[in-house]
This record gives sequence, C-alpha cells and structure tokens, in this order.
Amino acid sequence: LDGRTPRTMVVEGGWTSSSPGSPSMQADYMPVHAALLDSVRAEAVVQTLFADIDLASLPGPVPPNLPFFTHLGLVDSNLAAKPALAAWDALRARALVSS
Repeated sequence: LDGRTPRTMVVEGGWTSSSPGSPSMQADYMPVHAALLDSVRAEAVVQTLFADIDLASLPGPVPPNLPFFTHLGLVDSNLAAKPALAAWDALRARALVSS
C-alpha cells in the first residue's frame, strides 16, 4: 500500500436465520460484524437484503444455489421482524464518528 491507508466499505449479505444458522445467531452476528468494521475504521456498511426471499413466489426454474440466500433478511418474507432487525436498528442508532 506504500504508506497509504485504504478506505473501507462493506456490502454485506448477512448471516442466515435458517440452518445452519438460526434467528438468534443472525442477531448475534450483527455486533460482531460491527466490531470488525470498527476495527478497520470502515466508512460505510450496506445490508443488502431487508426481507427474506419467498421461493414459492418466484417463477421457475430457481437456481439450485438460491436457497442458501433466502433467509438473510432482517424480516421474514411476510415482513415480520426477526431478532436481527432490533440488532441492526441498535447499530444504526450509534453516533457517527468522523475519521
């Protein structure tokens, strides 16, 4: 890096609330992820999926790997809050620190 300090931003898919994860594991991941971002003085983070994906609502054929990504949302496919939403909201409520 030749003495330069890179800027850091993370665009995050998240942690699954289904097997092998769980809703509580997904919520527990939020502050861990925040601590990692804090440690590198990240300037931004984007949570890419707000809601889970309802596979039954998609036209076929569905890619075989899509089920791995259907439970990354902070709410379920009916927009009911999962525990991770409260954890995300707590992180969003933190004061911004300028670098």
